[in-house]
Amino acid sequence: MEEWRQLLTFSVSDPTLKSRHSSVRGLSCCLSAGAATAYGVGFTEVRWERWGELALGGFSGLGAAALFLMTFVGNIWVCYCSYVVFKCLYMLLITIAMYQIAAGLSMERYALVFGANTFGALVLQTILTSVVVDSAGLGLAIIPQFTIYASYFLVISAVFTLRGLFSIWSTHRHKGRKSEKASADCEEHRF
Repeated sequence: MEEWRQLLTFSVSDPTLKSRHSSVRGLSCCLSAGAATAYGVGFTEVRWERWGELALGGFSGLGAAALFLMTFVGNIWVCYCSYVVFKCLYMLLITIAMYQIAAGLSMERYALVFGANTFGALVLQTILTSVVVDSAGLGLAIIPQFTIYASYFLVISAVFTLRGLFSIWSTHRHKGRKSEKASADCEEHRF
């Protein structure tokens, strides 16, 4: 996400731009470097096995909105705030996703699963960067690059939201069938 500096330089003309980048980057690291985000998630009373996918979808959608806002708004402060919001949301997404994965694993499988997960993420990032940024690929300018990144998060948001809604619907439907069967069993055993 280091292209945000290019985006800001490209879309906002401000002579004191370089002096603010360090402050914004430091603030975003303090808020989202994992400590603040993970600490906050640790105190939430949420059934992540039920609501985790919807949360991932919602936070991905908010991240896409922050990227679109950063891309198409020419105000430097809006761009800075969008960057900080996006970085916080991204770290929150990573924290929730890692928890979702770890909750279903035994200790012996952590290294294998998280290693394969990290490798897969790096391969996808390399492919995306090669296609979008590299001159051998599309070689797009910075605004179309950010439009593609925001669209990518929007697609991820749609996938997680649909999956989360389907999970909740199927759980609700399954509970409805159980209660119907239980009431039918009670009727059958009455005298």
